[in-house]
Amino acid sequence: MKITMALLFIWSLFSCNITSEKENRNKANTIVSKFKHKRNASESDTIWVSQNDSTVFKKEEVIINRPCSNPEFTMHYELLKPIDQAYYYIYNGKQQLISEGKYTKEYTYQGQTSRVGNFYNEKSYYYKKNGNLKTIHYIKDGRNDKVELYDNKRRIREITYFDNKSSDKEKVEIYNKGELEETRSYKSFDTYNTVKAN
Repeated sequence: MKITMALLFIWSLFSCNITSEKENRNKANTIVSKFKHKRNASESDTIWVSQNDSTVFKKEEVIINRPCSNPEFTMHYELLKPIDQAYYYIYNGKQQLISEGKYTKEYTYQGQTSRVGNFYNEKSYYYKKNGNLKTIHYIKDGRNDKVELYDNKRRIREITYFDNKSSDKEKVEIYNKGELEETRSYKSFDTYNTVKAN
């Protein structure tokens, strides 16, 4: 009887410890949403949120089908009740900044108005498995603007600029150890002129 009670006591301590470790891990991986109100009409409300915050994001697993590859599962996050004209900083479960930009319910570009709410001016961040920054993708006026690639020492490696109407490559800057090495100006998909840096 004493052995059973001792085992039960040890098991209860162990299970409580596991529960508290899980709670601590979950708290560490969740960024509490913060909200900073604008002080005047020229500023935007600023919001810091986590994709793990179920009051801010709806999370669902979806299947992606690509030609010539197997279907794969990925997580899709939908922003719940977005605030018009607010500037968002969005973090993933690893507390890495993955996106920032102003949410707009209605956006006008070159006389055309889109009434679909979105981040029309946005920066998206992508990371390597070791946590280092890999790529920043810029969207300007709802179109591809540029993509920056980084090396293992977090130095700029390459910047690709896109035409704002066709999204074709316009120019690529190649860097070596963070210093501009050459610039390629594209005439067509695979034809370009190269200018070496001084």
